[in-house]
Amino acid sequence: MRKKGLFLLIVSLIALFIAATYREEARAVALDGPLPTDQIIIRFSESADVTALLVPDVNGRLATLSETAGVTLAYVRPMFETVHVVKLPERLDYAEVEDISANLSSLEDVVYAEPDRILQIVDDPQPSSPVTPWDLDGSVNIYLPFIARPSVNDPLLVQQWHYDYVPGSSEGINLLNAWDINQGSSNVVVAVVDTGILNHADLAGRTVPGYDFIHDSFVGNDGNGRDANPADPGDWTAANECGSGYPAQNSSWHGTHVAGTIGAANNNALGVSGIDWNARILPVRALGKCGGYTSDILDGVRWAAGLSVSGVPNNANPADVINLSLGGAGSCDSTEQAVYTAVYNAGVTVVVAAGNSNANAAGYSPASCNNVITVAATDRTGGRASYSNYGSVVEVSAPGGETWPTESNGVLSTLNTGTKGPVADAYVYYQGTSMASPHVAGVAALILAEYPAYTPAQVLSRLQSTARPFPGGSDCNTSICGTGIIDAFKALGGTIVTPPPVDNPFTNAGFESGTIGWAQSSSNGWDLIISSLPAGMTAHGGSWIAWLGGDNNETSTIQQQVPVPSSGSYLSYYHWIGSTDSCGFDVASVLVNGTIVTQYDLCSSQNTNGWVKKVVNLGSYAGQSVTLQIRVETDDLIVSNLFVDDFSFQSSAEIDDEIPVGSVIGPFSKTTD
Repeated sequence: MRKKGLFLLIVSLIALFIAATYREEARAVALDGPLPTDQIIIRFSESADVTALLVPDVNGRLATLSETAGVTLAYVRPMFETVHVVKLPERLDYAEVEDISANLSSLEDVVYAEPDRILQIVDDPQPSSPVTPWDLDGSVNIYLPFIARPSVNDPLLVQQWHYDYVPGSSEGINLLNAWDINQGSSNVVVAVVDTGILNHADLAGRTVPGYDFIHDSFVGNDGNGRDANPADPGDWTAANECGSGYPAQNSSWHGTHVAGTIGAANNNALGVSGIDWNARILPVRALGKCGGYTSDILDGVRWAAGLSVSGVPNNANPADVINLSLGGAGSCDSTEQAVYTAVYNAGVTVVVAAGNSNANAAGYSPASCNNVITVAATDRTGGRASYSNYGSVVEVSAPGGETWPTESNGVLSTLNTGTKGPVADAYVYYQGTSMASPHVAGVAALILAEYPAYTPAQVLSRLQSTARPFPGGSDCNTSICGTGIIDAFKALGGTIVTPPPVDNPFTNAGFESGTIGWAQSSSNGWDLIISSLPAGMTAHGGSWIAWLGGDNNETSTIQQQVPVPSSGSYLSYYHWIGSTDSCGFDVASVLVNGTIVTQYDLCSSQNTNGWVKKVVNLGSYAGQSVTLQIRVETDDLIVSNLFVDDFSFQSSAEIDDEIPVGSVIGPFSKTTD
């Protein structure tokens, strides 16, 4: 049987009483289509007498609608223009509500009628697992994605790999360099239309007054309807509350996690960092138990943008950017498109999650709407996250994380320990396009701080034109994942300076003198440093390489004692991954003095199809002589291979965008047993 050991990591700072843990976005999703609903959105013609809807007269307008629908309808409220919401006696399967809507659409003074769809937070329902705290003495293997700058003292920033950019190991948004250009502006407001936001210590002072748009008492779960309190009471559910077969779920605190990515307080010696130091966050609550009605969500979007909503006070702090980490099955409908077009015309940038069904985003909403920025999710190495939707409607990609098998490869942000109501502040790894979307919303806010006159079209153009190409071996491309992974530094006008060369301190860096300078070890007795290469393969340089793995139950290591330069502490080497295995079983690691500093899967989705440069930040070891080790561990099924060549150091993480050197060959194996 395959081993399924988890590489678990999270930071626990006991002195600060901060609980950092992992929790998946534990939400049920509609697997086969839209959820049942009990409401219909109707747009009447301009000449229709909609005031008659308010008269509960058996001979009135509502009675005519009910007769056509074949059920008794109740009036709920107006939305905008001639768009209104009516309610069915009970929730029905979506197809039934579509049929009723079609009947209503046949009426002479009805422009259209469509189901008021239930949308949900966009999650990936992977099984949860326990976490392993980081022992502060360093005795537990840890990832060091980058070294937090002295000017940023948030202790968990070092675990937010999704903000960094180390090619091949932390394909994040290149944020730290962007902060040298602009840290955001308090003139920019970012709305989070979600489950509401908690009073988390790391969000203190970061919000402006918001609103709760949930009209339904069951969905709202707070004992009242719409009001000026957008706090999240929890969205936990009992088994079958959201429909037959739906399991019980703990509260997600989803909006709090999203808000923390966009704008958690920075440099406050507490928890995580937010993307934008200064933008103000506008909490708009539209999701609760089992999701939220499209009509509530759209009212929240309109209000966030500064547009009027019947029965709700005007928004004193209109948003410049709106984030929607939510969605549901079914393409964009007429009411949704009307709202997003109106908001776009009002000069507001709307960012939405592509969805987590590993399907074409064209079949999901609001991902398929026009005038929004649709975001796919990438994993730590820059590949498409296994759950992420894709397709031509996607504009850009951003880190959404991949928490299995390694929780710390998720996105770390603010949360709460409560399983029902709120209990205590926490910091948790989530995965999902819900996590990718706020990365784009946060960078959009930085763009507006740097270029305050930009329109939504210009914000999108800036994000797309400066996006980083997908790395070699990624299963993302511009046809399905947008133009690339967003790059905050380049989006703010940053330019890459070619790093100066660094004297190479390695002995026999390309193995051209055989094993001189290197110690090699194979649990199955293989020579690792070789010049007799597999058929069809050539070395990156010269004629020698090191071949690690290539056998079952194999542990291969090569190592050398090497001084890490003070002025050029980025390790670089060329690697070639060849595997037919699934991810999560065979792994490669870079270790310094016995401690893992980076680790990556050897699996078919990570195949490089040639030599690709890999860069690892060893800045915490600058000026020291260290034992550097490359290690590969395989299990008892399906062979994976790692070939390495030409080790050196350089002065930055940047690498030239390149096509892998070599041809697509393989699979490789040292044995045919």
